[in-house]
Amino acid sequence: FWGAQTFGAIWMFSASKVYRDIRVSDVDIVDPTYSGIMFQTKYTGGQPENPITDSVLTNISISGARLSGDQFESKSGFGLWANEMPEPGQGPAVGEVTFTNLRFADNHQDIKNTTTTFKININ
Repeated sequence: FWGAQTFGAIWMFSASKVYRDIRVSDVDIVDPTYSGIMFQTKYTGGQPENPITDSVLTNISISGARLSGDQFESKSGFGLWANEMPEPGQGPAVGEVTFTNLRFADNHQDIKNTTTTFKININ
């Protein structure tokens, strides 16, 4: 934990360095504590530092992301989560990601993306 923030089994966090050309393949996420994959962007002075760009995930399976039943239940149960407000002073995930052959099973919610700043492409 970091304050009241939860983390996904995979945390894709764009921060002070350029975040691009990321490739992830052949991953099975089973029964994550809070979420399968979480996307987040670091903000400084109310502005995002670097967006997530040119990131491709292939042959990804996420199953069993359930509500946590603890004080972080509202931040749990997501297969994919574009974190809209990770902590005070921060903002929503920014950028874009592409999935090829993405599979979901038995998650509370397969995709949570309430942002206007992050796009999830699924092929």
